[in-house]
Amino acid sequence: MIQINLLPEEYRKADSTPIGRFLMIIAVAVIVTGGIVTYGFVHYSKLKGIINVRVEAEAEYKNKKAQADVSKSLQAEIAGYEARRKAIQQIASRRLLHSRKLDEFLDVVHNRGDRTAYYVWLSGLRVSPPRVTRRGKSTSGGAFQFNGFAAATGSVGLSRVTKFREALRKDVFFEDFAGISMPTYKAVQWDDGLEPAAAGRFAFSMTLKPLGWRHAIKRTK
Repeated sequence: MIQINLLPEEYRKADSTPIGRFLMIIAVAVIVTGGIVTYGFVHYSKLKGIINVRVEAEAEYKNKKAQADVSKSLQAEIAGYEARRKAIQQIASRRLLHSRKLDEFLDVVHNRGDRTAYYVWLSGLRVSPPRVTRRGKSTSGGAFQFNGFAAATGSVGLSRVTKFREALRKDVFFEDFAGISMPTYKAVQWDDGLEPAAAGRFAFSMTLKPLGWRHAIKRTK
């Protein structure tokens, strides 16, 4: 049977949504809502945890980097001090402390006041600097020349000067020297009324080893 509704459209009864379409709409709404909820959970929960881990990792990295920078700074400072220490040692090994050598020399001359083996006094002392070759190297550390008197004449005076020479060679003072000359000796007399009235005049010449010889020996060992 065919039914025709002749009522105006605004007075007509609205057609109901088919149950199949309605269920489809409900399903789509549930799926969309579930997706939104899932996205929110991942974004605001899981993602937030990941962000927190990243923030903590970045903070730890910055802390470790700061510690590493301090360590590198300290290492550079230590390296600087080590370089200066080596430079000072190198300079010290290439110079001779004349004040120390003079103290050692005068200790041998004085012989702790013991005049049994020898009794000498000085009248002159001269230290010459090393001679530098054309290549800028020195063959020796210079010369150490001195003269004086021994309180005796003749063979006794010469014997005392020889003992004085041997005392110099056996003392730590002689370590910086390559050699010592044989003494020049001459008996002299005075008529000034002072003691002693006679003595033996002597003179020695000593050659210093090249500067830095101790450092060179250490490097070869």
